[in-house]
Amino acid sequence: MPWAGFKNSSRAVKLLSRLKGESSLLLQYLVVVLIAIFMVLTSAYFTSRIVNRNISSYGEEVIMFSAETLTAYLKAHQATFEIVATTVEDLYSMDMPLEMINGELQNMTRRILRNDEKYNGFLYIYAVIDGEFLHSFDTEIPWEYEVHSRPWYVGAYQNDGVVFFTDPYVSLVNNELILSISRVLYCNDGVPFGVLAFDILFTLIHDYVSDIHLLNVGYGALLDSELRIIVHLDDSIFGIRLDELRNERGGFDDLASRLHDGYEFDAYRTISFTGIDSIFFSRNLFNNWHIYIGVPVEEFFRDANAMLYTLVGTGLISTLLLCSILTFMYLAKRRSDEASKLKSSFLANMSHEIRTPMNSILGMSDLLLNSKLPEREMDYVNDIHSSAHALLTIINDILDMSKVEAGKIELSPVHYDFHALVDNVISMFMLAAKRKDLAFSYSYTGEIPDALYGDDIKLRQILINICGNAVKFTEQGFIEFNVTIVPEEEKIVFSIKDSGLGIKEEDLPKLFQAFAQSGAQKNRYIAGTGLGLAISQSFAEMMGGSITVESVYGRGSTFTLTIPLVEGNPAETKRNAAYNQDHTIVVTGAKVLVVDDNDFNLRVAAGLLGLFGIEPETASSGKAALELVSHNDYDLVFMDHMMPEMDGIECTAEIRKLKNRGSLPIVALTANAVQGTRELFLSSGFNGFLSKPIEIPDLMEILLDWIPKEKISGTEEGAPGQTGQREENLDEFFQHLGAVAEINTGIALERLSGRRAMYYEYLDLFFHKLEGSTHELETLLSGNDREGFSIRVHALKSSLASIGAMALSAQAQELENKSKEGDWPYCEAQGPGFIKQLSALHQSLAGLFSPLVPEKSKGPGTGADLQAGLAKALKALEAYDQDGAMELLKGLGALDFGEGPGAAIGEALNHLGRYDYDKAREVLISLQGKAQV
Repeated sequence: MPWAGFKNSSRAVKLLSRLKGESSLLLQYLVVVLIAIFMVLTSAYFTSRIVNRNISSYGEEVIMFSAETLTAYLKAHQATFEIVATTVEDLYSMDMPLEMINGELQNMTRRILRNDEKYNGFLYIYAVIDGEFLHSFDTEIPWEYEVHSRPWYVGAYQNDGVVFFTDPYVSLVNNELILSISRVLYCNDGVPFGVLAFDILFTLIHDYVSDIHLLNVGYGALLDSELRIIVHLDDSIFGIRLDELRNERGGFDDLASRLHDGYEFDAYRTISFTGIDSIFFSRNLFNNWHIYIGVPVEEFFRDANAMLYTLVGTGLISTLLLCSILTFMYLAKRRSDEASKLKSSFLANMSHEIRTPMNSILGMSDLLLNSKLPEREMDYVNDIHSSAHALLTIINDILDMSKVEAGKIELSPVHYDFHALVDNVISMFMLAAKRKDLAFSYSYTGEIPDALYGDDIKLRQILINICGNAVKFTEQGFIEFNVTIVPEEEKIVFSIKDSGLGIKEEDLPKLFQAFAQSGAQKNRYIAGTGLGLAISQSFAEMMGGSITVESVYGRGSTFTLTIPLVEGNPAETKRNAAYNQDHTIVVTGAKVLVVDDNDFNLRVAAGLLGLFGIEPETASSGKAALELVSHNDYDLVFMDHMMPEMDGIECTAEIRKLKNRGSLPIVALTANAVQGTRELFLSSGFNGFLSKPIEIPDLMEILLDWIPKEKISGTEEGAPGQTGQREENLDEFFQHLGAVAEINTGIALERLSGRRAMYYEYLDLFFHKLEGSTHELETLLSGNDREGFSIRVHALKSSLASIGAMALSAQAQELENKSKEGDWPYCEAQGPGFIKQLSALHQSLAGLFSPLVPEKSKGPGTGADLQAGLAKALKALEAYDQDGAMELLKGLGALDFGEGPGAAIGEALNHLGRYDYDKAREVLISLQGKAQV
């Protein structure tokens, strides 16, 4: 060991001697140290602010909740008191003898004590009427006193008819600390005839305030209207006025004067009477009491200080790590003979070494995000995770560029769906352009192959970089995205044109250089590394293509990407369909209710929730939803907006009135995704907003926000219950569906992450409902039912969008808007044409779908088989298990029970296929009764 230590020390000496005099390396050390210090100071500053703000917000929530709880407790007693006072005034107005009124006081006291548990602490009712003292005490009063001097009597007259709350005082009845509620009683002509009072035991209030804590430390205190301490951790100061306490022990100067002036505190720092530097939160109660929470400063800032020490330690370790990397990279540079290759190697290794700890941070934060941390700590981890992702994006650009320069990037060609790739990019930037009020258009020229062979990931990155720049540097005007297939030259040409800032002629030569941005002075407020176009050009050249640009400064630019056209195998693309499914979640044991008057929308929502392992209950009306919510505890409710009889807003308002349903998460489910709609729903009692047609990422975000964390787990393979068992048998169906011009299957499948079997089921349900919908629209239009017509086209709008019939969905949107605006002549003029197009779509889809119960040879069935099957199906219906009930009925349908039972089973199946549980149940119960006979 001594020899090994000597060898290591001699190596270190040699290393230092080799570095001696290398000013450039020392300068790099200095830069790293300065950057580390800057990052630590900046991070400490902002992190401390975030932590302190979160803790302060938490303190505000605790004091607000405590004040509201006390207020609610006292208000509840006040409400009961008002009822009793009104009753006594009515009895007096009816000239009821005082003995009988006294008896009623005793009866009301017994009823309150017996029937209403929330008034724990209630003691007695008593009154002075026409100079006579009436009461509900258990025994006769063993004492006499002058009632006119009691605080409840004096305060009642001082408040002039308003309910008065006394400060706590010792009761003469039971020698316990109580407070009284009192009010002057009036005859019908407004003349006072006495005073009514309640006694409430102060012990419950004292115990509640004493148990208040903040950050598991601190204490709660309560002051009466005269700023006397009536609840405190230190019982020795009970009853002392705050200004007297200040004079005797010092320290409460500011606090006492500000409370006296009615101020409320949030994170107010001062010295407590014990001499401890503390943080205070306070609120004023409606009866002029004051509640406050005190926390020692040391405990209040404990988390912020811990975070500061962690950042300092992390900064020190990172500095040493970066200096070590710099040292070894510098020595490697000296051993290399090729300066350009050494530069690229340095960048590549440097980026990789930085990326490694970054990935560790992301991995560890991912683990923490999936653990059961308290809410406050989870917020800290979220901040770390999002910041690390932002930094990793820049590091990835640097790493890609360095790999390109070092020759370490290789193509990874696969067979891919070219149309889906381009549609995905278009959808992404169409939304980005819409947010900036830019016009976004796209076009295709030439026959687009079903599949191409190449590196789709790098092609997607090139298109995203170019389109991203177009959106970033365009403040007004348009963006055009054009795809041209040139089969004779075996190439594909992408043209992205914008009306943005443009590029100066002198900047064009350096446009594709790394770390360079044109118009840097003008664009200094637009974030970027200047690597995107350099990387894109390198990728394009690797593919055998090129990128060119034409630009007029101040008028816009046109980027042209050309790549070889290499057709792929469509069959191979289907094998990788599962790749389109991003990380998802599995929800276990959650109770979810979906409310929508449209059966198709119910089926879509239920199918999408099934992807996450959720079997939701459904309701087809607001009244049905209200009934279910009143009898069941749900974790989450998805509520449609426009429904007949009771719409979603009305239903939500009624739910909020139910006991223990005020905090039930309710998410608005609507196709009205116009500006201001979200605010409308949030102000109407909803907790969130989900637009139709439903996007899977948006749905997952809602589930993550509102489903209890303990019921959610993560997976990378998709949640159970996904529809996909018929994927391999749908090729022919989708081949025929391609001939239906009204439907864009690419858009619909993108929303379903490529799940073709699920799309088939939705389209099947839509087809079977479409004919009835067209007839209903005709009836509403001819009957001048404007409200009904608006509701039905609203429902059709989202259904059409869900299956990819975007043009028809847009027409439905326009008809809905016109009907709401009162432009009924427009609806009468355009409605028949729209209905005609729906009929044409129904005709186009006819023949693609088979009946719910296919015709085949049936085996004999017995009465026992029929009874057993019907019992199981009815049990499944009671649980709203549509799939289970249909499977059982299909099994019965495969047996021959005669013409009558067979027809009834088929009818029940048809009702179930449209989610009409009630009619299906009626048919089965009727059949069950006939079978028993």
